[in-house]
Amino acid sequence: MPTHPHRQVAAHDQSVTHRYVMHYPAHAPREGDPHYRAFELYRRHHRQGAVCYVGERAGHDQCAGDLELHHSVLEFAVVNAVDAAALHKDFPEVREDATAEEIAQWAESSPGQFRWLCAYHHRGAGGAHTASHADWSAQLYVPHLIS
Repeated sequence: MPTHPHRQVAAHDQSVTHRYVMHYPAHAPREGDPHYRAFELYRRHHRQGAVCYVGERAGHDQCAGDLELHHSVLEFAVVNAVDAAALHKDFPEVREDATAEEIAQWAESSPGQFRWLCAYHHRGAGGAHTASHADWSAQLYVPHLIS
């Protein structure tokens, strides 16, 4: 690991707290979402042989809990407020003038929209819904980074 030849910071633990307010747009309950069926079909058809996305990279010894299906790009609660032109820049298959309905369909049924995560890497301290994006991404390659 390259360091300054005369200085090095020793390994250390540091508590990190992120606190902010999310401004969720109005949305129907998940159970009433007409696209939920596609999500459930994907879950059923791809569960066998699935492994945790993080554990597959940094080691399954840090995984805990059952596998859960995670939306890798957009969560259900925000799809109806997405700026289609902004989404199009990263996902050209989504038209710049796509409707909220079309974006929801894409988010619930397109390949690459889901990741299998163990409960810890989904909702725990090292979870996609808990850790900052920078920290969550780093743990893909640095085993036991978050506890």
